[in-house]
Amino acid sequence: MSYVRLKHTLSAIALEALTEPGPSLAASALAAYARRSVEAESRDGRANGAAVPANVLALDIGAASDAVSRALVGTGLFASDGAGRIAVSAPYRPHAAYLRRQALRLEDALRLAARPAPADVPNAIRRGAALFNSGLFFECHEFFEDVWRATGPPERTFYHGLVQAAAGCYHAEKGNAHGAAVLLDKARDKLAAYAPRYLGVDVAGLLASLGPVRNGASRGPYHGPRPAIPLE
Repeated sequence: MSYVRLKHTLSAIALEALTEPGPSLAASALAAYARRSVEAESRDGRANGAAVPANVLALDIGAASDAVSRALVGTGLFASDGAGRIAVSAPYRPHAAYLRRQALRLEDALRLAARPAPADVPNAIRRGAALFNSGLFFECHEFFEDVWRATGPPERTFYHGLVQAAAGCYHAEKGNAHGAAVLLDKARDKLAAYAPRYLGVDVAGLLASLGPVRNGASRGPYHGPRPAIPLE
């Protein structure tokens, strides 16, 4: 259950950071912790969520130390040790590597989302593509699911295909070969009708990038080339 709570908490942080105006202190602090905790674990010879001084994280991102502490502890994923250090809370320590990975992928997603996109690319596509292209497949699935449910035809089926593509890639990384195959096949069938280009997306390029994921997932957790939603 701790993994599920962690996954949904990180997804909520990512979606808020992507859609709210201004920089996200929680996202920045998470990325800083992700980098510094690797150094701390190597230095201290321990794993799974080493404690990092809040003032070090604050210097990394140019924020006040107490604000960084509040932002991280406020996620419910971290605790303060009373000596000015922040560490992953006990229930989530077995998943500290996943937390770090997602935090750094979110940093990349926010950087991608801030880049100018072609004028005909809707904001929803730009934001969802940033999540997908940074490897935040679960978060992308959650984001596009809301867009899909709120959209009518002819775009509705296209967004549904993106939902299934993101979910399929998530299952591929998890090593769920059956789930990945089913979802990626459904995504392909939906998205193919919109090729070669739709809403600013190079649909043909997206479908080509999903092929190796579909094939590789049958051999275990997928670690091959990352698929992408190319924007023209």
